[in-house]
Amino acid sequence: MFKHVSEIMYFVSDRRAAAEWYSNLFGIEITFLENPEHFFIRVGNQEVWFHQADSKVPSGTAGHVAYWQVDDFDAVLERVTQLGAKLYRGPLDRQDGSYMCQVKDPYGNLIGFIGSRSRAEKGNE
Repeated sequence: MFKHVSEIMYFVSDRRAAAEWYSNLFGIEITFLENPEHFFIRVGNQEVWFHQADSKVPSGTAGHVAYWQVDDFDAVLERVTQLGAKLYRGPLDRQDGSYMCQVKDPYGNLIGFIGSRSRAEKGNE
């Protein structure tokens, strides 16, 4: 019945600015459709869309969190915080050799990361 998640939707106050921030984070171009108000980024097979926040679905941390598998947890955490995100939860040791955390993007939404840390970081915990 279910195949895969086809889209992740972030509800934000400024769709263009959020799309540009995530485009910069992932190092990819924004995909524009015929209607200039409809655009997204594609990360691998995953589409990330940006919708105007409203009274039904505001921006914020009280919803779902998409967790991205990353190759270098520490490098991604450093990059995302340099771009203005704030560490929200973690890093947490998953006890399987990987770590996870959540960061709050500049628009108030959460994005999660899961991946391995460097040996130097593991030894300092």
